[in-house]
Amino acid sequence: MNITKGLKVGSLYHSKANNKVVRLVELNQKLRIATIKHHKQDHLFESEVFLSDLIKATGEQVKAYFAR
Repeated sequence: MNITKGLKVGSLYHSKANNKVVRLVELNQKLRIATIKHHKQDHLFESEVFLSDLIKATGEQVKAYFAR
């Protein structure tokens, strides 16, 4: 598991750019970019965001994510 400044690959975060809870798939520390995914992606979904765009998801957000 890759950990960068508290971010863990495989964990859930809230993406400010997408306004959704997303799963962190990959980190690129040099470019400060994270690759993310969401089970209900659409054509407007940004799959690469800056690390600063991600914040830890709350318990309520996580419950909503898994309540597909």
